[in-house]
Amino acid sequence: MEPGGWLSGPVEGDYVETVEGLLFTVKGLHHPKGLVIAYIRYVPDPGGDRRRGEVRYRRVYDLDETDEYLRVNHPLYINEVEGKGLSLQSVPVDRISRMYVPRERLAAILESPRTEVESIVARFASAISREGCVPLGDMGVSGSVLVDLATSTSDVDLIVYGRDSGRRVYQAVRALREREGWVRPYHGESVRSVAVNRWGDTGLDLEELSSLESGKVLHGLVDGRDYFIRLVREPDASEEGEVSRPLGTVVLRGTVVGANDSIYTPCSYEVEGCSFKGGGPDVDVDQLVSFRGKFTEQASTGDVVKARGTLEEVVSGGLTYHRVMLGRRGDYLFPVDIVDR
Repeated sequence: MEPGGWLSGPVEGDYVETVEGLLFTVKGLHHPKGLVIAYIRYVPDPGGDRRRGEVRYRRVYDLDETDEYLRVNHPLYINEVEGKGLSLQSVPVDRISRMYVPRERLAAILESPRTEVESIVARFASAISREGCVPLGDMGVSGSVLVDLATSTSDVDLIVYGRDSGRRVYQAVRALREREGWVRPYHGESVRSVAVNRWGDTGLDLEELSSLESGKVLHGLVDGRDYFIRLVREPDASEEGEVSRPLGTVVLRGTVVGANDSIYTPCSYEVEGCSFKGGGPDVDVDQLVSFRGKFTEQASTGDVVKARGTLEEVVSGGLTYHRVMLGRRGDYLFPVDIVDR
């Protein structure tokens, strides 16, 4: 994939630094004029456990907590987004002091890794590239490694661009996990920790959820260190002018009839036959969508699922349909044979 085109602007996995030194991770591929939709990840803090130069940082993650932090301390970074009916974390372009690009960072690491985690990044990316015949130029490294805030225990956060390259990387990692002892799925206590971190706020059976997490290809262990891979497909032109309106939180049950995009970020599941718990609006839900990595690989075609999220009315390409957006605290998506056991 040549530089430019859809990768020339801020895209999923990039980071932006503000004039105050706040570090945000970019979400999605489409951004309103004058804004970049991005979630805050690192804030300067004299007591922080990360250090870059003379500045210490702490990592922040929970969406509700970071929303509140920004409203109180940096309200410029909560903005009403046109066409979404929502106020979202976002960075005005005139407040950006620096952009961090995953492909550029990976290229530098491949040329000269400086730390143990960078050496693992280089080894893992190179092995995936060889196994899947994927150009290294279609790959990048995000997270703490991208912004030079990695610690000795930081995970390996890779990102892959393009639908075809993403699919080949998925197959390559699965093959490496089956053949190479240094790339493994989560198991035992490691997978339980992941289940607690991802789904502890749902009240569901974490033992059953652990089995689902251990089977996922896009996360696991590489050289004993956590890895997570995001596959970012090319943007759909119809999404550019999309308008959506939130209608409230719903809990539903339905059947997955299409999961081709379940491995990508954003991930989506086509559904039919949905019914709402406790009644609900008289609408048909066509799709479940999330920008959160924990919702990838969560269900397969034919699965009957339960989900909790925000019902949205969407107008796209002259058509109106309804979807459920997953990603707030307490949201979930699971096959019923797991949640009903």
